[in-house]
Amino acid sequence: MAARISTSSLSIQALSPRGRGLIRSSFAVLGHLAIWVGFYVGGCVLLASLLLHGRIPWGSLAIAVPVSIGTYLVDRVRLRPEAIDPSDQMAHQARLDLLMKWGGSIRLLAFGLIGLAMAMAADRSPWVLIAVVGAPIGVILYSHRGFSRRPKDQVLFKNACVSISIVALVMLLECRDASAGSLIAVAGFLLLHVFSDAMLCDVDDAEADRRYGTVTIPGLIGTGRTWLLAIALNAIALVWIASAAALGLCPLGPSILFGAFLLAATVMVHAIPANRTKDLIDLKLPLAVVLAWSLVVWIGL
Repeated sequence: MAARISTSSLSIQALSPRGRGLIRSSFAVLGHLAIWVGFYVGGCVLLASLLLHGRIPWGSLAIAVPVSIGTYLVDRVRLRPEAIDPSDQMAHQARLDLLMKWGGSIRLLAFGLIGLAMAMAADRSPWVLIAVVGAPIGVILYSHRGFSRRPKDQVLFKNACVSISIVALVMLLECRDASAGSLIAVAGFLLLHVFSDAMLCDVDDAEADRRYGTVTIPGLIGTGRTWLLAIALNAIALVWIASAAALGLCPLGPSILFGAFLLAATVMVHAIPANRTKDLIDLKLPLAVVLAWSLVVWIGL
């Protein structure tokens, strides 16, 4: 394994500066278009389904991934250009330039993806359809500048809104045939991870948030303590899911591996020297879930 990683790293280093720049810019553009956000929410759905049912939830993924991408894009481009959050310009000018240049096409893409998710949710519980329709409406209200104090500007509330909405969608998609105890166990595990990741995603934008009155955890306690808090929440999540597995609410081996891989992934992203970590944070959960499940299948747990 070490040899393969080393060979891969050498291959990337061997690329010309132009080639490395193309890879970085392509990676960033995919992040601007919320592809990694879609992967993140898809990873949450996959994790819940594997713990609750032991299967890959293709139908649920076909709902969760497009609605999450579409909702994120609605939040960024809004319904009209003048409604775009001014803190976005300070936080990430390159992202804003791309979204402004292709604003009309991106709005069309966003609502097309949400429409696709609605169509895929047509044969599910009415609550799933309500969640899909409510996602873009909720994100507009949550950051609407017409309020004297927007919900997203209040400390903890911003991260709580994001984590609760994602976990609620995931559980609505995967609650069928699962016991109440198992649902509580998996929902709690996901809430701890999604909340900590939402908190870490504020690190890149801390200065812009502070300037425009959005109170975030990194703005209050600093970047270093935010990472320590996130790692602590990941460790608590590992203890939570292991305890639930010990009670027979989740499969023991997969639960411990998922918790351990997610904790390790957070520590690894923290160790990576990068100016911006949001895209890495979005990718770490789905990658950790896939790697952990691959190990589960390989060793036959």
